[in-house]
Amino acid sequence: MDCLIVGVDLGGTNIKVGLVTPAGHVLQRHATPTRAEEGPAAVAARICAAALDCLQAAGRPVGEVGGVGVGSPGTIDMDAGVVTFSPNLPGWAHVPLRSMVEDELQLPCVLDNDANAAALGEYWLGAGREAHSLVLLTLGTGIGGGIVLDGRIWHGDRGVAGEIGHMSIDPDGPPCGCGNRGCLEAHASATAMVRRLREAVEAGAETPLARSLDGLSARDIHAAALDGDPVARANVEMTGRYLGVGVSNIMHILNPEVVAFTGGVTAAGPMLFEPLIEEVEWRTLADSREGVRICAAELPEDAGIVGAARCFMLA
Repeated sequence: MDCLIVGVDLGGTNIKVGLVTPAGHVLQRHATPTRAEEGPAAVAARICAAALDCLQAAGRPVGEVGGVGVGSPGTIDMDAGVVTFSPNLPGWAHVPLRSMVEDELQLPCVLDNDANAAALGEYWLGAGREAHSLVLLTLGTGIGGGIVLDGRIWHGDRGVAGEIGHMSIDPDGPPCGCGNRGCLEAHASATAMVRRLREAVEAGAETPLARSLDGLSARDIHAAALDGDPVARANVEMTGRYLGVGVSNIMHILNPEVVAFTGGVTAAGPMLFEPLIEEVEWRTLADSREGVRICAAELPEDAGIVGAARCFMLA
């Protein structure tokens, strides 16, 4: 495939669009607010407008574009091109996003989950570019994931493989947004970090963060940990340990070559990764962890865009 591809990374807050070459180079980027509250039709229109803005800025006609790849949050019916449900896009249920984009741009479109697309982008051009298999964990408000085996996304039987955040790691753990208890997401997401800090303050822990619990974010906890706050540091390290439990399970089941992490929490660096790796080494069979690389993603900004384009190339 020698033509350009439009890659779309649809998020709950922003839509990121890029014009991608067959080699994965992003010629032009454009970002616009998602404004999901305005409904699917308005969001689809903004995706298409952003794509046309990219083309105009790059001085390329629509005729040079072979198609569009879209990574969307939520569960995806791949065959129908439908977002069946997306908690990060309120009100989205059974949205035929693929046909909405195709009808507006008059270009073929491929739709996949956003974490799957990011995993494929990271596999193609980032941390997994010399590997045969990669698992990507996306750390944010929740925890998403994508699995790439021999260059292809592993979608599973119903297209919902890679929901890594919803593996159970503690049967009696805190409730998760999915309705289960003790999911990895309920222990190691940014939301979980904030909940754990609040619980520590309620139990009597002394931390400067107690003065600003309203609007507290995982970024605030990370910053306080770097400033030497022992309560915040313990929180970040506990997050790393819970992630290590999840990674141990992944390694026993899939034995991938690379396990990569993306999202704001990864900025904690060694404070997060050292306890994570220690937990993996303690919990994982030696043969399962031999040669596995655990690392931060190398394409935190463009993985979703180039991965979405790659989804179209491989379709």
